[in-house]
Amino acid sequence: MANICIHLSPAANRPTLKLPVLRVSVGLFALLTTAAVGARVEHIESRRGGAAGPLDSARDEMAVGRFWHATRILREAGAEDGAPAEVLLLARAEAGWRDWRAVRLLLEGAHWLDAQEGGEGWRLLGRADEEQGRWQDAADAYGAYLDHAAPDDPRRLAEAVRHARALARSGSDGDAVAALEGLPPEAAPARSWVALELLGPAVEGGDTARVSALLSLVTDDQAARSAWMARPRARLAAEDTAGALVALEEVADGDGSRRHEARVQEGLLLAAGGRTGEARALLIAGVDSAPRVSAARAAAGLVDMAGNDRGLLLRMAPMLDRAGDGARALKAYDRAWTESRHKGVRLPEWARLARARLMATVRSRQDDALEEFRALYASTGDARIGARTLDVWANMRRRQGRSAQEKTLRRWLLDRYPSSPEAIEVLWDRASQDEAAGNISAALKGYAAIIENAPSQARAGEARMRTAQLELGKGLVSRSADVYRTYLKDFPEGRRWTEAAYWAARLDLELGDSLSARRLVDRIRRDEPVSYYAVVGADLFHESYDVDVPEGEPAVMPEWLIGGLRRLDLLQEAGLKRGADAEEARLVARARGSSATLLGLAEALIERGRTVSGINLGWEIRREGHPWDRRLLKVVYPFPYRELVRREAREWNLDPIMLAAVIRQESAFAADIVSGAGAVGLMQVLPPTGRQLARTHGPKGFEATTLTTPEINLHLGAAFLVEMSQRYHGDLPLTLVAYNAGPTRANRWGSYPEAADPLRFTERIPFDETRGYVKNVTRNLGLYEALYGDE
Repeated sequence: MANICIHLSPAANRPTLKLPVLRVSVGLFALLTTAAVGARVEHIESRRGGAAGPLDSARDEMAVGRFWHATRILREAGAEDGAPAEVLLLARAEAGWRDWRAVRLLLEGAHWLDAQEGGEGWRLLGRADEEQGRWQDAADAYGAYLDHAAPDDPRRLAEAVRHARALARSGSDGDAVAALEGLPPEAAPARSWVALELLGPAVEGGDTARVSALLSLVTDDQAARSAWMARPRARLAAEDTAGALVALEEVADGDGSRRHEARVQEGLLLAAGGRTGEARALLIAGVDSAPRVSAARAAAGLVDMAGNDRGLLLRMAPMLDRAGDGARALKAYDRAWTESRHKGVRLPEWARLARARLMATVRSRQDDALEEFRALYASTGDARIGARTLDVWANMRRRQGRSAQEKTLRRWLLDRYPSSPEAIEVLWDRASQDEAAGNISAALKGYAAIIENAPSQARAGEARMRTAQLELGKGLVSRSADVYRTYLKDFPEGRRWTEAAYWAARLDLELGDSLSARRLVDRIRRDEPVSYYAVVGADLFHESYDVDVPEGEPAVMPEWLIGGLRRLDLLQEAGLKRGADAEEARLVARARGSSATLLGLAEALIERGRTVSGINLGWEIRREGHPWDRRLLKVVYPFPYRELVRREAREWNLDPIMLAAVIRQESAFAADIVSGAGAVGLMQVLPPTGRQLARTHGPKGFEATTLTTPEINLHLGAAFLVEMSQRYHGDLPLTLVAYNAGPTRANRWGSYPEAADPLRFTERIPFDETRGYVKNVTRNLGLYEALYGDE
């Protein structure tokens, strides 16, 4: 039984987490005093000065992935000036956190590389040269390593692949092909993907003979599917259109997965050659059968040759619009509009609206859009078209800075189509703004209008939740509880039932009805045990949160899966990401149909750093009806890098469960993941933030690429978490808000009256993403303590 107990009750008390000895409270989970910083330094020094000595201490750190820490130990011990074995150990540590410049400075020109550890220094030097794009030097270094490595060295095969790849990148194509041909049979997948990389220059140069020779090395079926356009493109580069068409026909006539895409490419080539009749038939078939990207290309080709075919234009335009090709979609709508006028008919209203919406995005055509908006609004009898027209029209006025006109259009929308999703969004925005401004009566009125006009829409559920919180803020506990109870009565399984049940239970306790509260909390923990409200619901009765599920059956690992994982390992170790991704996809496709095998694959992927894929497979197993058990939970909520997290947490005086909870939400433990905003790695550190933190906390010589190193990312992410906790005095929700949405928003939202109550404040966070983030990290705290706290 885990002994987690998150106290987040309404009071002046900040949230605390009762944990075993050596763990700090969540309320102060990252509160570092000057003394704590000193204790951190002393802890580091104590690790270096242990009886085992600095070399053993460094090896111990490296064993758990703390390579940068190991370099500090070794450099303080003078390893860079020591014996070759010490220099080699330091180079291995520097390579572990991607300081390739340091690796080269340590090893380049060293006379002892042949004699130490089977040429290990050459291997490290080759990797450093590869990472810095010095391909000829990398090829030479890998070649030297292969000359000295033992035949049974487990790294030898992957480094042989890297050697061939470096030869190819350096321009030594003949040597590269010879190296590939010399690889053993078990390296066939890697050989195929390296050959695929070599195809690029040959295809661009139109060297059809070389393309054929390289394709003969591509024996892996996944790689072969990726190379399907090599011959046609080489023919085109050689200005042999007829040959390209023949090559495409060969693919299209086969039974492979690319045949529909080949038909589209064939159709585009025929269209370019003026053979529009044949091209049209192929492209229409491609629109119906090809994958989405190829289908969009087919649609674009058809628009260019559609002429006056109004039906075809109206069929292709929405497809292009969905594919993001607004310019060509508008071209199609315009031609369909012109043809309709010639025939004395009108475009369908949906097409008129789509055309007007696209015109509104083109400055020179906004007057035309305005004319169409007015005509549609005046004539339509379809409420959906009418509401959408007013909404798009108002958005155009907003972009133009015409706020008075926008306001008028929003009013028309509310008056004429009060139940439309567009009108409900207007009401929601206004009510939210009133609430933020402290105009509670106006906010309540707006939320009531949403509930009355569209009771079954998602926003109505949100409006009920906000109404109940506002009533609670006014001290009207019974009225607030009634709102939650009414929601549960109207929507007993609605998307917000756990939220309503938790708050109804909490208010029932305040009102003295402990039996009702107990029933509601028990239902949450029974029906949604892996949820935020199950975690915080346990606290209402001062109980430990745990997940009462069985251990689960062992995963199944058939021989074909074990062999596939060996191929995956080789591709990963050889740096062939496309190949590794393709191998993973092959294994997943074959494992489907057996949840036990899929579970075994998920665990194996997580062990190999492919955590997002493993977690997604866990959710897939769950969606297929597999009940929760501890094994499945540990797939969906894994804890890789456990000892690394534990040591870094100890140095920062943090709870490792806290760090794990944040990492699971930030990156799902994917070390190389990069967000759309540019945040990198386990704790999603932005490079400018990482650089600023590194100036104070190390490492020296910080580079953005080092953020993909788990140790460095964790070190700097923990530093930022500490800073945010110090700034917000250990307040858990505010610290998490600052980490996710920035200190500026945390400062602004921290002035809300709900800030005195952590759970009410969490419900009040205005950004859906940030509110979900705080809830998910809090849920993760409970889950990770229950799953891993005793470990």
